Amino acid sequence: MIDKEQVKEIISDFHQKPIPDLIHREFKWKALPNKIYSIMGVRRSGKTFYFYQLMKDMLQDGIDIQSMLFINFEDDRLYPVDESALPKILNAYYELYPHKKNSTVYVFFDEIQNIPNWERFVRRLLDTENTRIYITGSSSKMLCKELSTSLRGRTIAHEIFPFSFTEYLRSINIVPEVKSSRQKAEVINAFEAYLIRGGFPETINLTERARVDIIQEYIHLIIYKDLIERHNIKNHALVKYLIRYFLSNISNLFSINKVYNDLKSQGYRVSKDALFNYLSYLEDAYCFFSVPLYSDSIRVQQVNPRKIYSVDHGLASASVWSLRKDTGRLLENIVFTHLRRVSQWRGIYYYVTNKGKEVDFVVLDKNSITCLVQVCDLFDTKAVKEREITALSCAMEELNLKEGFILTRSEEGVIRNGKQKIIIMPVWKWLLT
Repeated sequence: MIDKEQVKEIISDFHQKPIPDLIHREFKWKALPNKIYSIMGVRRSGKTFYFYQLMKDMLQDGIDIQSMLFINFEDDRLYPVDESALPKILNAYYELYPHKKNSTVYVFFDEIQNIPNWERFVRRLLDTENTRIYITGSSSKMLCKELSTSLRGRTIAHEIFPFSFTEYLRSINIVPEVKSSRQKAEVINAFEAYLIRGGFPETINLTERARVDIIQEYIHLIIYKDLIERHNIKNHALVKYLIRYFLSNISNLFSINKVYNDLKSQGYRVSKDALFNYLSYLEDAYCFFSVPLYSDSIRVQQVNPRKIYSVDHGLASASVWSLRKDTGRLLENIVFTHLRRVSQWRGIYYYVTNKGKEVDFVVLDKNSITCLVQVCDLFDTKAVKEREITALSCAMEELNLKEGFILTRSEEGVIRNGKQKIIIMPVWKWLLT
């Protein structure tokens, strides 16, 4: 049973401590009445610090800190906690601050997916109390299950990722713009570091050895908190192998059949249905994303291999040493996460032309193709240029697009082919735009 006095101590501790310094994230919400604001993302991506950013903005707008109720449901002082504890938390707050009963209270619930049936309490809180509610979770199920049923139409949802390149630049005190040769050199040098290190906020200013150690701890946390505990998985070795396998294969095509055969050859006993479930769990935890083939046919999408991407390329570079040399796959993963970050719930696919040539990304918005992107690390030989341009041009013709992108490590230019315009641009510059 949760101790109300302990809850009061947690609430008071938060009100007495200064809000930590932070790097401002790139998205902001427009305040709307009677909505629950939800943030989903992988662990350690900065969800809690986005709460702090909102709180600092509120303080600047004249809202006092005691009007804010912040609870992190992974605080071990709350264990064991279940849905019966939620009303006690609110009661403890009003006992501390009874004068707030008639004013707006800004409620911040961190990692709330740990509480069974939390959505019913949150909805009642929204309907019966003068509150504005913000919630975070490390599970996409918050969006596709709980939020889409009990809270349908009552939420504004947003995904949060580890630092984008522009956020990374600000975190190391570099202005994310290029107005001089010196600024350009600084930005390019920073991008080369970002290409290997990734964007997890806690790792930005660490040594490489410390970064790798921290990332390994993140992976263990995801394995045990978001997979083994949440889904009651018994085969721990298999889960660890799958994460290692997918990190080793970011930006590559994969199929469940291939994974199944690889596991079978190594002595693992697992069904294909179980593998589908494990992949679903990893995507649910925002650890990986699978990208289907673009096709009007759902069946064609389902029977063809998918491409796998990590939520942050730094997870892969810290786990698979060979990727530090195979930077093309890291580059492609960066492009994917940027597309996912800016497109949110729109569709991202890869494409194969009628002649079998692959293009890395097709982005849809409301069933209309808005972007066609090819990623190429070293665009520096005649053979490579001919291969990449031919594939993109063929896809543009088949999809009836007049413009496409080839994103590179450093090459830049424009190619015109009849009515087609192919923009060649370094990834670092594309990320800034």
